[in-house]
Amino acid sequence: MPAYFTLTLDTTAPANPSISLEGGATYATQQLIDATIGCSDGNTANYQMLIWGDVDTTENANIQDTEGNSSWIAYGTTQQIKLSSGDGSKTIYLKIRDSVWNVSSQASDSITLDTTLPVVTVGTPDATLISKITGKNESTFTWQVDCIFDEYKIKAVPATGSSHDAGTLIPTTAGSTNTSGSAGDYPATTNISTKINGTDLETASAGDGDKVVKVFVKDKSGQWSA
Repeated sequence: MPAYFTLTLDTTAPANPSISLEGGATYATQQLIDATIGCSDGNTANYQMLIWGDVDTTENANIQDTEGNSSWIAYGTTQQIKLSSGDGSKTIYLKIRDSVWNVSSQASDSITLDTTLPVVTVGTPDATLISKITGKNESTFTWQVDCIFDEYKIKAVPATGSSHDAGTLIPTTAGSTNTSGSAGDYPATTNISTKINGTDLETASAGDGDKVVKVFVKDKSGQWSA
């Protein structure tokens, strides 16, 4: 029997730890998200990771609000995380350790949780009965939104409770104005004036009768108003 053995010393921590929330998205519209985990080590066998931050502490006992309260779990390149309740910026932190417990530097990523739909307020139109005859063929109204938004569309829809993907966009061919836009960063609580022409209204919804005209907006997180 030999009188020796080889003992390997490893004091090098995992290199370049990284965490990306929802693929690097700026916003999340629900608390439950996916995190992508990484490091540049070629062999990650028996590695572990520690995750903490702005999380719902009841979702996963190992992922908590502080580093000290969290527990090491098996390393994986993806991890589901439930953010803490309440809209706003959320930051998640990560450390990785190798099989002999060399601990990496800290990595983090932030995302803004936005679960609140934008709210549109429509003012009283200057006419609620129009025709297609010049002088009586237009109705103008103003509307505003409670938050900054990126896109809007005004549609003739089947019912007051219709969603943004129902109905037909009112065109501007005959003279309607401001029935859609996608310039981005439209200011909050600022009146926008829209004019509906009778001919355009008929194009969107054929025949005489009551028409439900509804304003929809998409906020910065990509959510459409109800």
